[in-house]
Formats: sequence, C-alpha cells, structure tokens
Amino acid sequence: MASARSKYFAKKLFELTGFLPIGGFLIEHLYSNFQRVGPGGADRFDKVVVDLQTNPIIIFLEIGLIALPLLYHAGYGVFIARMARPNNGGYGYLRNWTYLFQRITGMLLLFYIGYHVWNTRLVPVIHPDTPLLQAEGGEHLVSSAYMRSYLTEAHLGIQVLWIYVLGIGCAVFHFANGLWNVGIHWGLTISPRSQRISGFVCGMVGVTLLAVGLVSLLAFTKA
Repeated sequence: MASARSKYFAKKLFELTGFLPIGGFLIEHLYSNFQRVGPGGADRFDKVVVDLQTNPIIIFLEIGLIALPLLYHAGYGVFIARMARPNNGGYGYLRNWTYLFQRITGMLLLFYIGYHVWNTRLVPVIHPDTPLLQAEGGEHLVSSAYMRSYLTEAHLGIQVLWIYVLGIGCAVFHFANGLWNVGIHWGLTISPRSQRISGFVCGMVGVTLLAVGLVSLLAFTKA
C-alpha cells in the first residue's frame, strides 16, 4: 500500500513539475528571447538579461524553482523512459507515436539543456573574458552580440543554430504533449470529445511557442 501510494505521488509530482515550474519557465524564457525581435531588439534583450541576472533573488529562483524541479523531472523521466514499451510496430495511431516522441524528446532535452545552460549561463561565470559578453556591476552576462556570434559557431561539425532549432522543437513538443497528457491523468479530459478539444488547444499552444522560439532564434542571427 505504501509503495503504491509513493509511486502515485511520485508520478503526480513528476507531472506537476513539468507543468508549473518547468513549463512556466519555458514560456518566460521564450518571451524574454522574443524581446530580440524587431527594431531595438538587441537593446531590449540586453536589458532583460541585466534586469534578470542582477536581481539578487534570481539565484534562489534558479535553484529552487528551476534546477531542483528540473533534476527531479529529468531523473523520474529517465526512469519512465527505461520502463517504456513502445508499440508503434503493431499500432500506427497518432497517440502511439506521440508516446514514443515524448520519451525521445525528453532524452534529447537532457543533453540540450545541459549544453544550453553551459554556454549561456555558466560560460559568463567561469570564463568572464569571453568576447562580446556585457559587463554590468562587475558581472559578465550574455548579450545579443554574444548570442549572434555563438549561434554562427559549429560544434561537432553542426552549426549551433541548428542545434537550437532541434532543442526548441523538442522542448515545445515535450511541453505541449505533456500538457495534453496531464489533462487525462488528472481527470480533466476524460471523454473523447474533451480529449480532441484538449489536443487542438495543446497543439495550438505548441505551434505558437514554436513560432515564438524560431522567430526569436532567427532574430539573434541578424546584426
């Protein structure tokens, strides 16, 4: 009984961390990056970075509301992925494929998030002499100019821009499809009709976030 209850709450916490702190951060992160779009976008983005990273509370938010939930979600997600038994070979339904892609994108995101955090959050701290970083109050922070130069580099023979296209696509799909799953698992969308409506809404959320992410990415590549 205790084991079953523990598994139940562990899974609910897994779903909750993916929906609230991590999903919320994804939306905020895409919104902040979208400030780079349009005239004056470089200055707007640089100001957003300064306002966020020089706020003394940000380190506590990054640890408590992003890093710890992300570590739990990733750890439990790996456990689920190892237990998964995809049946796409026998059934070609859409939801069989989204089940598989949810796990594939989750595993890819483990590497992408680590790669992204290293190059945009830790490099300014560990290597403050990196060119094109902006200095503010003794801190060295990512700038629009740094991102433009960084996205044109090649890592492992692949231009960084395309690594980010894949990463953003995986993050958006994982969130939008996970949101649809949460509706079912939490008893919010039980009937086939409600699941179809939920699928449409979550799909539109995914398309919108993907568009915002890709438009922002392209804006960073412009002078």
